[in-house]
Amino acid sequence: MTTLPENDAALVQHGLAHLIHHTRKQIESLTKALAHLPVADDLQLKGTLLKTYASQIDGRHHFVELPDYQHPGHQLSIQLDIKKSIMENAEDYFKRYRKSKRGRATVQASLTKAEAELQQQLTTQANFDPTDAQQVATLKAKLIDAGAIHTQVLHSSKAPEPAHPRRFYTHDHVLVEVGKNSHQNDHLTMTARKDYYWMHAGGEIPGSHVVIHSTHPSERTLHEAAVLTAYYSKGRQLKRVPVDVLTVGQMHKPKGAKAGLVTFSGPAKTLTVAPDANLVTELREQETTNDTH
Repeated sequence: MTTLPENDAALVQHGLAHLIHHTRKQIESLTKALAHLPVADDLQLKGTLLKTYASQIDGRHHFVELPDYQHPGHQLSIQLDIKKSIMENAEDYFKRYRKSKRGRATVQASLTKAEAELQQQLTTQANFDPTDAQQVATLKAKLIDAGAIHTQVLHSSKAPEPAHPRRFYTHDHVLVEVGKNSHQNDHLTMTARKDYYWMHAGGEIPGSHVVIHSTHPSERTLHEAAVLTAYYSKGRQLKRVPVDVLTVGQMHKPKGAKAGLVTFSGPAKTLTVAPDANLVTELREQETTNDTH
């Protein structure tokens, strides 16, 4: 029978409870954010009405009442900026509509993901066996990665991981850094140069943030970095993994978001690659070669 390190099972139980509490608070926050977002369709309707009746509106008033074609017989009150023309006011409403639509989609996706994570966490908590050494060790590692357990309070014979991310060099001698956990992902993404390239597994697959230290990487470097991204994700066992490719400057950290959660703006390119373990090993050896020069 394997002897468990002292307190590890209790730490895992505490870590699970902490993670569940954090996810519930995140769901609560996202639900409130969703409720407070302006209704996109309402903004679009106001812009359309202003554009339709522009020639009939006196722009000297702060409000205008216009026929609501979605509800015949009713008037819709629309606020105006009297410093702008009616068409400029209409365009403002259309801009707010597009922004609200994007924001709602982003928040809804984060909420759906958080709700799925909560169900998974509750299932893990329900199935946790504190006498199962392998399960305790596996969960402990996952909770450390999630930031729910701090390594300094664990009784472990393992040496602490280096503070820097995983580092690889492509065959073009370009440095690629791969985050090891959620907090390191945040640090890597938020401190890298804005014109460097950034990657993450696509299709809602959890994984590492990856930064390519180049402003104009070659197709070969992009492919090799994408393989690293696929390999250091939950899609490692899949035959093909989609990888999103952006620049660091497109990434944003929502206020109050948990570690590792970022959003992006603008277009993204997608590469689909195989998580090739042999190439990962080869690129790891490239790091050693570069370090010796």
